[in-house]
Amino acid sequence: MSMDFAMWTAILNTNTLGPMRIMQAWLPQVRRSAQAKVMNVTSNLGALSHDDPIFYAYSASKAALSKFMRLAALELKREGVAIGLIHPGWVQTDIGGSGAHISPLASATGIVKGIDQLDLENAGNFRQWDGKLHAW
Repeated sequence: MSMDFAMWTAILNTNTLGPMRIMQAWLPQVRRSAQAKVMNVTSNLGALSHDDPIFYAYSASKAALSKFMRLAALELKREGVAIGLIHPGWVQTDIGGSGAHISPLASATGIVKGIDQLDLENAGNFRQWDGKLHAW
């Protein structure tokens, strides 16, 4: 097994630290919002229940994001801020390809619905684009 640590650093910086930085920067405004919520797009590849030895750095970066946001959800729920995680599905994009399961519109529509449904009762959950709970 060969590891490209510069690539790992770039992927972790984008997929894990990037969303953490954005949430940290926007948290004062989110706290003041009438709908105080943060939804993070993660991936089923980061779920510990998904054992497929592919895309190690990507999978690890999404697992780290999911764990951080799950912990943040527990803390911020006490302040009235709902944190959610959503998997967009295997989407027909340049990356997903034409054989992917869902269209970009279906994924985006599901994500928007997930954001609308996010509240303090379901904060910290990991959901699929279609609203179903995703195994951690």
